[in-house]
Amino acid sequence: QAEAGIRDSSTSRGLGDVYKRQPLWGYKSLVYAISFLGFMSFIVWAHHMFLTGMGQTMSAFFQLTTMIISIPSVVVLTAFFISLWGGSIRFNTPMLFALSFLPMFGIGGLTGLPLGVAASDIYLHDTYYVIGHFHYVVAPGTLFALFAGIYYWFPKITGRKLHEGMGKLHFFPSFLAMNGIFMPMFIQGLAGVSRRLADGGQSYAHASGVLEWNEFMSISAFCLGLAQLPFIVNIIMSLFSGDKASRNPWDSTTIEWAAPSPPVGHGNFDTPINVYHSAYEYSVPDYKEDFKPQFEK
Repeated sequence: QAEAGIRDSSTSRGLGDVYKRQPLWGYKSLVYAISFLGFMSFIVWAHHMFLTGMGQTMSAFFQLTTMIISIPSVVVLTAFFISLWGGSIRFNTPMLFALSFLPMFGIGGLTGLPLGVAASDIYLHDTYYVIGHFHYVVAPGTLFALFAGIYYWFPKITGRKLHEGMGKLHFFPSFLAMNGIFMPMFIQGLAGVSRRLADGGQSYAHASGVLEWNEFMSISAFCLGLAQLPFIVNIIMSLFSGDKASRNPWDSTTIEWAAPSPPVGHGNFDTPINVYHSAYEYSVPDYKEDFKPQFEK
């Protein structure tokens, strides 16, 4: 049951707000930007195809739409970054992964701009620069956000907490190794090293001087794989012997934390839920805590 006047209590907004202890900045701008970004994503696909001979008119159109779609992307990241200003940030494992998502996704987006311009794409097309750009979006960008969600929701799903020390042992090597894999690809790509060379570039003059980064990237890749072992061990051990989680272990405000950990019974909640106010009640004056759950008056 929800009282009149209470609007969207989306729990998807919860993680970052919980760990910075303040509301999301520019929520309406963020919604409009994401909506516009989703629409524009249907008309940028040919920026992958500038070298197929589509013609200058079509190239100019898709180049323009690619530049336009970068604007709402910047709005989204800006809203996230400004939201951190003045917050009392809790640097636990879920927040570390969420914070690292921002610069990693930003690097992926910014390095995509030269690929969206037909003139510079002639040189950068099909080089390691493209691989670095793409994977900065889908690897540290997407995967780090996924890990943040796992660490955040694990107590509610299982009723047990993941070990914080092992979580940090998972994060820091993963962060360093991820950058060690993909950052050198920009160096190789700017040198003109193609994705597909018959001997890996050994006999190509333009690849000389940058191929030594292959060894560095390979070592980083092995380290990234090893860095996932603490995560796997943490999951298994915590399922059986982790500290038991309370209903609201993160001091969150949204209504799902009123359910037992783990949720039981039909509908997940063991008692009827009343929603009294919005999901952003942090540092409420004259309240006993620095947060005020939606389900408390």
